[in-house]
Amino acid sequence: MEKHKVDFYNIPIVDYLLSIGEPLESVGHNYYQHKHHDSLKINQRKNYFVWNSRSSEKNSRGGVVQYMQIMHNLSLQETLSKLSEDLDGKVLPAIPKKSYPKKFNYKVKEAIVPLETQRYLVAKRKIPNKIVRLFFSYDLISQNENNEVIFKWFKGDKVVGFSKQGTIPLTDEEKEKYHTKRDFFKYVAPTTEADTMWGFNYLSGEPKHIFFFESEIDLLSYYSIFEEELNETGNFWLISINGVAIEKVYSFFRYGIENLNLKETCQSLHVCFDNDIAGKQACNKLQHLEFKNIPFQNDLPKEFKDWNEVLQNK
Repeated sequence: MEKHKVDFYNIPIVDYLLSIGEPLESVGHNYYQHKHHDSLKINQRKNYFVWNSRSSEKNSRGGVVQYMQIMHNLSLQETLSKLSEDLDGKVLPAIPKKSYPKKFNYKVKEAIVPLETQRYLVAKRKIPNKIVRLFFSYDLISQNENNEVIFKWFKGDKVVGFSKQGTIPLTDEEKEKYHTKRDFFKYVAPTTEADTMWGFNYLSGEPKHIFFFESEIDLLSYYSIFEEELNETGNFWLISINGVAIEKVYSFFRYGIENLNLKETCQSLHVCFDNDIAGKQACNKLQHLEFKNIPFQNDLPKEFKDWNEVLQNK
């Protein structure tokens, strides 16, 4: 008899782990944590876990497969065999398909005088004031009524999404509430399914030299450090993808090929991710993919974690 086929990498993580007796406890809507390892957090809606205290180790984040490997010290083959045995003939609830707005409307109430944003970016993040003023003048950044920095996602001349960054440090209680280790609140606004694969970006001239960053702050930091060299080329595209999602890199390339003659103009691809495990792994993946013979440059910071740390230590 043919065994029940299982999509091992799309198993509902909470349902499966509870079914085999893993000691999980609910800590809020759609959030769980391990009863004996409170730094292991599970986001049920996004169907993944993160083990923060072991973040430097392999398989410290991901789905069911990675969880079983790091929690029970199983090999990949042992994990797949166990999953196949546990789920043979069983049907777990399907993961709800993520819903997206049909249309994005930018409805942020912007502050007339963005003092807190300027104070945060200049005093805290050490972005030169002239760079902050430049991005304000291009309407790429603004401030809302809650004193949060707004990073607008432009696609052509249209805003298709935004992310926002708090300017006041989070308390320990707020970090627990938001399930984050970040010192400042960070939020990515929902947008259409297609534009979810977009991000904050700044295009000058033609996209001859493309730079990918994990965050908007790193993008601004890199530009602050290499402003003179970048402006000498006059043709560059700085892009933040809020993490290391390679799918977003492809999204920008597809747009560039279809709208910006990228096949003919692009001369170099620079990956400026964080100098950590996730950043290095994503950089290695991109390095081994084909991008129409475009020269690849690993621009991970050498001595610091990210480009904002580089800027602050200059």
